[in-house]
Amino acid sequence: MKVVLRHTGQMAFLAKADSNHWLPLDAGPVSGGTNGANSPIELLVLAAGGCVSMDIVFILGKGHHEFTKFDMELEATRAETHPRRLTSLHFHAQIEGHNLPEEAVMKAMTLSLTKYCSVSLSLDRSIVFHASCTVNGVPHEAWTIERNAAIYE
Repeated sequence: MKVVLRHTGQMAFLAKADSNHWLPLDAGPVSGGTNGANSPIELLVLAAGGCVSMDIVFILGKGHHEFTKFDMELEATRAETHPRRLTSLHFHAQIEGHNLPEEAVMKAMTLSLTKYCSVSLSLDRSIVFHASCTVNGVPHEAWTIERNAAIYE
């Protein structure tokens, strides 16, 4: 994969990768930007959420579990001091579907976060992953994702 970033002023950039779609980036005023686009750290969290969401949809489809609505919410926690790195990510899937077993959603989330999501699994292992889901309006208690050290060898 090759990525190109083009400076467009202050802290703003346009970026594109192999898919050839331009994406704006900016920083907030505290960092010299105008807050005119997502920041790089926001894009990182968005990428993790997108990857996990796509995995869940794929895994549920393979299991013939149909749904009518799917939303993913992420809550990222960052360190207070520089480099203000991510310390935890909480993935919360909200999904609706007729005869959709909660266990299938939980299994799909866990498989994504432990085996399939190339974005989240590329993040430092010190970042703690939590997952939770609400299936057909019924919330399930959050669980911590145990990361497999073997994939980092």
